[in-house]
This record gives sequence, C-alpha cells and structure tokens, in this order.
Amino acid sequence: MVRASRYDVVIIGGGINGAGIARDAAMRGLKVLLIEKGEVGAGTTSASTRLIHGGLRYLEHFEFGLVYESLRERETLLRIAPDLVRSLPMAIPIFKQSRRGRLTIRAGMILYDLLSWGKSLPRHRMLSRTETLERWPGLNPEGLVGSALYYDAQVEFPERLVLANIQSAVEFGAEVLTHTRVTKITVLGVEFGGGFAEAGVVINAAGPWIDLVLEHSPVKSPKLIGGTKGSHIAVPVFPGAPANAIYLEARSDGRPIFVIPWNKLYLIGTTDVPFEGDPDEVRCEDWEIDYLLSETNLALPGAKLTRDSILQTYSGVRPLPYQSSTRRHFIREHPQLSNLLSIVGGKLTTYRSLSEECVDLIFRKLGRKSPPCRTATEILTTDNTDKIRI
Repeated sequence: MVRASRYDVVIIGGGINGAGIARDAAMRGLKVLLIEKGEVGAGTTSASTRLIHGGLRYLEHFEFGLVYESLRERETLLRIAPDLVRSLPMAIPIFKQSRRGRLTIRAGMILYDLLSWGKSLPRHRMLSRTETLERWPGLNPEGLVGSALYYDAQVEFPERLVLANIQSAVEFGAEVLTHTRVTKITVLGVEFGGGFAEAGVVINAAGPWIDLVLEHSPVKSPKLIGGTKGSHIAVPVFPGAPANAIYLEARSDGRPIFVIPWNKLYLIGTTDVPFEGDPDEVRCEDWEIDYLLSETNLALPGAKLTRDSILQTYSGVRPLPYQSSTRRHFIREHPQLSNLLSIVGGKLTTYRSLSEECVDLIFRKLGRKSPPCRTATEILTTDNTDKIRI
C-alpha cells in the first residue's frame, strides 16, 4: 500500500521513461508515486535492441535535431552509467547491390561525427574491401566493396538501467507499486487496485499501452499510438561471428538489421511491422524468424543458422506516434483533464532528456518554480538494485 494519500505526481508505467521521470521528479523534491501493472522494465524497454545510439538512419529523414539530441544523450549515459552503458564498435558492410553506396555512407559518417562533436568515442573509419575482410572474414565477399567502422553504445541489460533509475527515485523518496493496475483517472487523482492516490499531475507513461490507459479516464482522445512490432532472435556464437556489431542492410527490403554480441551470445534484429493488437499479446512470428535468419546467412554465409540455432525470441511494440513517421517523442496535454499528460514515443537513448522536459512541465502545471535538473551529472549507481523493495 502507498504511504501517503496526496502526491505531486503519479506516474503510470514503469518502463525506462516512467522510471526516468520518477527519478528526476523525486530528485527535484516532488512527492512521487509510480504504478506499474507488471514488473518494472519488463515491457517495451526489455524488448529493445539494447542500443544507446544516435540514430544514424534518421539522417536520411533529415531529423538532425533528433540525431543531435540522441548523440548528446549517448555521451551523457556513457558518463553517468558507466557500469551499464559501454561503447560498441559497429561495422557497416557496403556491397555493390546496397541501396546506400560508399559515398552515401561516408557522407552519413562525417555528419554523424560532426553532430557528436566533442564525444569520447573514436571517429569513424572507412575501410577497403581487403581491410574489411581482414577484420571480418565471415562476411560474404561477393560484391563487397568495403565498409565503415564507427562507434555507438550498448546497454546489455536495459532492465538494470530501469532499476538503477527506480533505485535512485526511491532513495529520494519516491514510492513504487508493481503488479498494480490503474482502474480510473480523474481530476482528483488515480484509482488503482485497492486504493486511491490524490495527484497534482498524472503522467501516462505506459508506452504502447497509452491508449488503453486513457480508456480509464474521461478523456476523449484520438488514437495516440501507432506502434510497430520489432522482433529479435538470440543465437549462440556461430562460425564467422563478428567480434563487434554488424549493421546490415537487408537485401530483401533495405531495412537495417543488427547482429550484435550480447551476453556471450548474438542478438539479431529487428523487424518493423505495423501492430494494432494488445501489446501484451505480441509475439515473434515464423516469417520474422525466417527473415532474420535468411538475411544473416546472406551476409555471413558461414553461419548457416537454422531454427534449431535459436535460443530465444522476443518481441515488443515501439510506442510511435499514430500516423507519423518521426521517431521523436511528444508530451500530449488533454484539455478535458488538465492534470493529465501522456508521453508519446521516446527512445531508450533519450529517456533522460525526455524526463527532464516532462518534469519541467510538471512544475509549470503545479505552478511551482523548478529546481535545476541534476540527472545529467549525478552518477546512476547499480549498487543494491537487487535489494529494492517495491
């Protein structure tokens, strides 16, 4: 049960965004309650590709602001969460049949470096065909013209990043309820299994479940989430497996596929499929498995991966804005319920800056002056995350 009846902010959803908002709000002195219907970090966050990246392919859509923000936040997370976020070398093989040729890739690499000016990670390198095969002999040599080597970052276990934020929030006085469903949102606050919490502001940070949460409120909102499903497979080390991550252009549809060393295994993904169903029911389908295996075997023919090679599959729904191609997030205010805000979109990489923006808005809603945000400078500790009582 909760310890109080009145909170400055009640947050619905314990993924990376909800956890980040809870930490920032608690650090700035707000009285915080976070409610999660399952385990914290067990939804979309745990179903990600586990990359902390600038969004190289967003450059093609001229989303320079998003790339700049992502690269800045990547650097911030490398600094404040060094036990969880580590640099990851990434290779992009370039083939004659690739939609993006050597000049296009090089231009993207130069812009990527410029947008991350002052970064701690090394700059990119363009490699010849010979240098590429020396480094990654498992790559298919047919049509190979060279490669680009650059650096992004990886959070091997994003669930631990969520827990680190939750731990920090709890240390600053936040309360957290798990396995608890919200049943009603009103102008006064939030009803949930067995209780009621009065709230100055309610944050709907339920990711792909946002529209379902709004059904428990008087808000008549157009559909906010137009999510897409992303599926991954995990396989053991295979012949020709690269020592670092490989960023492939799928031959069948030109989409990016990552082959990433992960937890002494290899993670391969992801797909990108429109999804309209219940996010709790999302599953990796047979055709997605065939697609990921086929594309990996084309690029790394010695792998000879089959369905029997697969140790695990998982899928999640990206909480993308409805009828929009942007990967930017936005915070939706609801005129019918002035104390309710919905977080639409967001990336694992930019959760901290999203949280800062959200907490700034919470203070404005409360009519109070906000202390400075400190989440970009205070280290996220992973000590005792297994001892959190929620």
